[in-house]
Amino acid sequence: MTATADAFKAAFRRHPAGVAIVVGEGEAGPVGITASSVASVSAAPPMLSFSLARGGASAGVIAGSERIAVMLLTTGHKGLAESFARSGGDRFTPDQPWRHSPDALPVVEGAAAVLHGSVTRVVPAGDSWLVLVTVDDVVLGEAGDPLVYHDRRWWTPAELREEALAAPDAEA
Repeated sequence: MTATADAFKAAFRRHPAGVAIVVGEGEAGPVGITASSVASVSAAPPMLSFSLARGGASAGVIAGSERIAVMLLTTGHKGLAESFARSGGDRFTPDQPWRHSPDALPVVEGAAAVLHGSVTRVVPAGDSWLVLVTVDDVVLGEAGDPLVYHDRRWWTPAELREEALAAPDAEA
């Protein structure tokens, strides 16, 4: 049996994931993406990873950034996540909840956590890059419900529970 790209994507649509915005800085200023691929890699030293589609407009800038900020989003950031997920979506506008961090990167106000670090390694992986970041600062925000991406939609944990309760019994 051979895994096709469509089957592979369909499988991961069934896997809910937390949502983050990843920000880097290029010559023209900050760039950012919405990512559901952020994962903890190591606690000692603190490291995280995320993937970037190589063809993405911001991918090269983020992968080449000296400093990275990763913001773990709460349900109140749905609009911001949508904007950063769309090609050509509004980014870093005055009506979005941004402030500048001590390392001069824009960070989202009200994020559950902001992780600052340096790109340690960029690994080619198929049509993507796997980016490893050594984290040197963690700023914890207010605890809140995480924003979740599942089956091509943004969800709150409560909405996912309601959807699961409303679904017919799963096939055996």
